[in-house]
Amino acid sequence: MSAIKKPMLEYVESEISEFCNLNCKGCGSFSNLADRKAFYPLEVFTRDYQRLAELFESVKKIRLLGGEPLLNPELTEYVKTCRELFPEADIRIVTNGLLIPLLPEETLLTIKALDCKFDISNYAPTRKNFPKIKSRLKDSGIEYTLGVPMFFFFRNILEHPANDPAPAFNNCIFTHCYMLSYGKISPCSHAHCIGRLNQRYGLNYPETDCIDIYSGVSGEEIIQKFSTPHEFCRYCNRGMVPFRWQCNRGREKANQYDWIIKDNFVNSSIVPIIQSALKTPAVWLRSQIQK
Repeated sequence: MSAIKKPMLEYVESEISEFCNLNCKGCGSFSNLADRKAFYPLEVFTRDYQRLAELFESVKKIRLLGGEPLLNPELTEYVKTCRELFPEADIRIVTNGLLIPLLPEETLLTIKALDCKFDISNYAPTRKNFPKIKSRLKDSGIEYTLGVPMFFFFRNILEHPANDPAPAFNNCIFTHCYMLSYGKISPCSHAHCIGRLNQRYGLNYPETDCIDIYSGVSGEEIIQKFSTPHEFCRYCNRGMVPFRWQCNRGREKANQYDWIIKDNFVNSSIVPIIQSALKTPAVWLRSQIQK
């Protein structure tokens, strides 16, 4: 009898540092609300990715992010684990880039040897320091992408859940951005990290829109579940509401409405129409930048 062929996973990301050196207002993973300087323990990360290799034949793209992943002192060990388990994967470190000029030469040489790339988020401090960042990466021979300039962030969490999760799912620009940590895989970073918003402000957004990868579930079942509207989609607006990007907005300056949108006609009717029109070119642009 031939073995059952395992599916391929297109994308997975993991937050290997919960905190960040920028503390952006409205951070998508709520890292500016993190109450402790915590890392995804390497031994847990390794065990989880070993399990991922049991569930999937391969992973096309793996992104290690935060917070700021370069704050993790064992950064290269996470990359090594991914490369050993998924030798064909496109592995990226997602960073604001500010710490790249300060990385030890040995770290950069290891990242290069493991065929890992940097995805650099294009914030104002990054642009200011980019000549140094670019020079260091050029000297090390490491490939990188530089995102579009970030002048705005977006809020899209509803104050009250919608009856139907499908409209938000169908209009989402970030579907299939699966996040894995501590044995759980979630459909997106908001669903995965929402506990930080709940804990900080005493809210009750669901923290259960995830799958335990050790529960006997198959890789195919994970893909099928997340390829249709899921629970947390009821708490997302059909369109993201922009606001001016700001950094140095840690716990003491943060407000729950940095993420939660007001329920009004513009946000619930006009913004979704604009996002629907922009979804295809936005997804295409993101794919081109991250090539």
